[in-house]
Amino acid sequence: MHEREKKWYEYYKDIKDDILNSNRTDENQYLNNVKALVGNLHRDISSSQLRNVFSRVKNLKTPKELYSLRPKLAYVYGRPNTKFGMQKIIEILDEIIVDVKSETQLKLFIDFFETIIAYHKYYEAGGKKWNF
Repeated sequence: MHEREKKWYEYYKDIKDDILNSNRTDENQYLNNVKALVGNLHRDISSSQLRNVFSRVKNLKTPKELYSLRPKLAYVYGRPNTKFGMQKIIEILDEIIVDVKSETQLKLFIDFFETIIAYHKYYEAGGKKWNF
């Protein structure tokens, strides 16, 4: 496994169980881990691709509607201009979609996606290191 692949996976491993968990034990640590994940990938994430996918997600009302997003993710993933970072974000989103079973988890999924977008924008603007 390539070094960069190992690094993003370590960040993802740290947040995976908390993404759909409404009883997180440490919200600050969760947000710091999402920040680190996006910080590692942000140069390879297209804002337009991210926002295009999110525009479909933000208005979903039921977990079942979320499944319609999977083909869209597959399309974005397979485009020739999709870089490593965007592919990894898509892999994460696709994996999480399968686990969304309730409206509460759907809300947590949407919150997670919004957090990715927020930190991506932060790093695009030249974000510095800071703590919550």
